[in-house]
Amino acid sequence: MKHKLLAAAGLAALMALPTAASAQDAGWYLRGNVGGGVFDSADFTGDLVGDVEGEGNLAPSLGIGYEFGNNWRLELDGTALWNDTAKIQQLPSTSSDFRTYSAMLNAIYDFDDFGRWEPYIGAGIGFVRGQLSAQAHDFPSEGGGVASAVPVTNAACSPICDFRDSDSGLGWQLLAGLGYDITENLTWDTHYKYMGMSDMDFTGTRGVVGSTATSAIATQMEDISMHFLGTGFRYRFGAAPVREVVSMPDPVADFRCWNGEMVFNAGQCAAEPQPEPAQPTIACWDGSMVFDRASCPVEPAPVQTFACWDGSFVTDTAQCPAEPAPVLTVEQQLCGQEFISQIIYYEFNKPQSPETLSQMQNILNISDTCQVGSVNLVGHTDTVGATSYNQGLSERRAANVKKELVRLGVPSQVISTSGMGETSLFVPTADNVKEALNRRVEVTIQLNSVVPSY
Repeated sequence: MKHKLLAAAGLAALMALPTAASAQDAGWYLRGNVGGGVFDSADFTGDLVGDVEGEGNLAPSLGIGYEFGNNWRLELDGTALWNDTAKIQQLPSTSSDFRTYSAMLNAIYDFDDFGRWEPYIGAGIGFVRGQLSAQAHDFPSEGGGVASAVPVTNAACSPICDFRDSDSGLGWQLLAGLGYDITENLTWDTHYKYMGMSDMDFTGTRGVVGSTATSAIATQMEDISMHFLGTGFRYRFGAAPVREVVSMPDPVADFRCWNGEMVFNAGQCAAEPQPEPAQPTIACWDGSMVFDRASCPVEPAPVQTFACWDGSFVTDTAQCPAEPAPVLTVEQQLCGQEFISQIIYYEFNKPQSPETLSQMQNILNISDTCQVGSVNLVGHTDTVGATSYNQGLSERRAANVKKELVRLGVPSQVISTSGMGETSLFVPTADNVKEALNRRVEVTIQLNSVVPSY
């Protein structure tokens, strides 16, 4: 229902295209864009059940259109998009690819109030051809796991289903873009469009292991939509529009200024010179100049002043501002903390981390001012792999950090290491789940306030 309503809205926009046009600016044009496209999630129903999501791919778009000269244009648009839609319902032993070819008739309105820049919006309706390639079976997964007790999709798709079919349907799209006029005929064009299409029906076969016999099955792909963002050029055929130049009579200066000059208005007259004012000639005690010494300000009586700690002067030492407490340096504040913790993160199944050297340098910078009483290193892993392997990997990660600290000059006797494997997860996950925040070494540094003698 949502697709039908939006398609109706696109058709209404096409019908609203004005038929009156200015022959001066009208003309044909050709457009070409290339960019990226991706399908939204779509649902399979019938003998193949589940949802898929597109992973994005390069997509071309071509268009031929006609400018009516009154901000409106009509365009025939073709776009091709191929996506690996990957596993169905995120289940192993499934895969799917989906390809579409669309032909849309777009009604586009250009906003021409921004100089060479020309934003535009539009809507279109047309047809979409979809090609589906999908497989599903209940064999053991590629990772060597045991076959599932139930089929990966549903009972109708067991032991193996294969779909390689095409279908066509109604399509619609909404678009917004920005053009820049490089010349009168050539425009740089970048636009985004959201395309939806009607549900599509596909047929396939269900096979039996050890037999060449097959049976027909069917599925329907629902809620299909896609996003496209591309850039390219639009070329308008024909000569550039001729702009009529209207000559205007030269204005006549008809206002006379004080000096006899003729101008167009009083604001253009030169400033009339004023007589020079008399200058004061008597200097007062404070440096001011006056015409009469009696006009000098009264000279105040001398006042005894006192200098405060901050350089200000007051008449009473009780008026001096309170002297603030001394400000501790960042290093002095760090030494006052009993413990400082840092975390080093690791790539999947790696005992070393590219972060180790920079993090260790932070520790050495602190140890230049503060005494490092002890360093405790605890390694961790995520839940991918065997428990015993992960325990050893966490211990190797902690040992690698200790090795780097000792190399940089920290005494080995103040460093302790241990490994927790996958038993202390920072982010709780199920077994065999990759989680970057769980692959780490936690570094705890005990600080004292005196630099050691070693």
